[in-house]
Amino acid sequence: MSTLNLRNRIEEDHLTCTICFQPFTRPKALPCLHTFCEHCLREYVVSRGYEPSGEFPCPICRVTVKIPSGGVDQFADNHLVQSLSHTVDNTKVRPQPVVRPTPKPRRSLQPKTDDDGATGAPPPYTPTPFAEGGAASSAAGCYGGMEGGGGVGQPQHPPPRVNPPPFAPPGYNFNPQTGYNPPPYYPPPVNYPGPSPSYMHVGGNPVPPTSSVQPGAGHSAPNPYPAPLLYPTIPPPSSESGDSCSKGLQLKFGKKGASVTDFHKPFGLAISDACDFIVTDVGGNRIFVFNYRGEPKKAFHCDSRIKDVAVNSKNEILVVVNKPGAALICYDMSGRYLGEHGKFITHEETQGISPFINGGAVITGIQNHSVYIMTDQYKLSSKFGRKGTGDGYFQSPAFVATDSKNHIIVSDNVNHNVQVFNSQGKFKVRFGSKGSAPGQLFQPMGVVATADDNIIVADTGNCRVEMFTSKGAYTRTVVSGTHQLGEDVRPVNVAMTPRGDVAVLLKGNYFAEVRVYNPYTSASSGHDPTSVKDSATCVIA
Repeated sequence: MSTLNLRNRIEEDHLTCTICFQPFTRPKALPCLHTFCEHCLREYVVSRGYEPSGEFPCPICRVTVKIPSGGVDQFADNHLVQSLSHTVDNTKVRPQPVVRPTPKPRRSLQPKTDDDGATGAPPPYTPTPFAEGGAASSAAGCYGGMEGGGGVGQPQHPPPRVNPPPFAPPGYNFNPQTGYNPPPYYPPPVNYPGPSPSYMHVGGNPVPPTSSVQPGAGHSAPNPYPAPLLYPTIPPPSSESGDSCSKGLQLKFGKKGASVTDFHKPFGLAISDACDFIVTDVGGNRIFVFNYRGEPKKAFHCDSRIKDVAVNSKNEILVVVNKPGAALICYDMSGRYLGEHGKFITHEETQGISPFINGGAVITGIQNHSVYIMTDQYKLSSKFGRKGTGDGYFQSPAFVATDSKNHIIVSDNVNHNVQVFNSQGKFKVRFGSKGSAPGQLFQPMGVVATADDNIIVADTGNCRVEMFTSKGAYTRTVVSGTHQLGEDVRPVNVAMTPRGDVAVLLKGNYFAEVRVYNPYTSASSGHDPTSVKDSATCVIA
């Protein structure tokens, strides 16, 4: 594994907060040893009303934790995480090549001999036969041939001899020239577990059935196609009711697991015009392609750290990457590399992406709190946004979407709102406020526009998916109570199918799945879609 891939794995698995999905900022360790950002922990405690009671459940293991008298700030700093983060940051400098010393010659395993080639003990007596004429035969005893091709001459030095030890290991055969030779090794019978039948054709290459070596069946090679494991085996998912979040459910597929064919940390979600589902997995930097029935079609790996994904009008896959000199990489549907773009984006951590109808794309950057508009040649057209809380300001522009009018829709999981801009980046409307009431948002992430320009938001912190009008008025809750599916299961991303259904990417500690819902067979709906009363804070320019 290269140093870059190892560093990315460490950052994703050990240096990312499970509340904001960003690198730790002032990591605080709870008594249960789970770690979160200080500001994320504070918002979690305050927004859910745990502060007056003086205790709250851990967001991961649900163990009751008492709040220190001085507040969340008094939780212990996780110095181990801080040290590891500094170490990873320092390794981003390219290391100098190491000059390795020339290895010393290996010592001979033959026993030490005297000058005449003897091993220290006299050779056993061997009678010397004589050839005709009384000359010593060239094949006499242990002396080999004579100089001159068999005539009378001086004998050559005999080969070194090895005296047998006083005992012989079981199964070993003694050779006077080489010593004891070990017996031949035959591998024991091995049975390799095959992959799940539903993933027999991931990557387009059928996996042959598993084979095993049976006793007495020869020594054929074991199965060269076992299902490889990239990650440690995870505990089984919690046994929840299969009816949870099933209202309006049309399709579900995928699972979290340790195999390369399973999800580990799914993040991005997009759907093509042919209803192919594309999912990016930041745990391993893999891109999955599923058909309209949720069956795997292709899986391929990216050498860079990946984030969100989109499909443009040319049916090409656009993957956001965190790579020096590139902001996105383009592939075709078979996984063939087409090129990379975005050299102009420097000192930025890009995350969300959405294409325009007439070409081009828009990308969000959470480090500089900005949104970048790209032309149809994927060159910089304009940039807008800065750090703040007002109209046109962002704290963490997580995901982005575009509608039929090329309006730019940006979710902010720190300001807990969604903002809408025109195609040039001019502010139009902002809606959402921190809370759990209908129309309010808590750490929103994925966002998408429907065919009639309604806006669907993955309300991650509230474990639900909500729908708003293009003006920001709340209309209905599409999915609610995703935590019932398993421990800390939340919607991470959303996308629209060609037939108008909404696909929801769900992720938890031991759960990962894509579910497709009819958005109008919803969990609940508002009373008046045009009423400002049904919407949380709604500001229109």
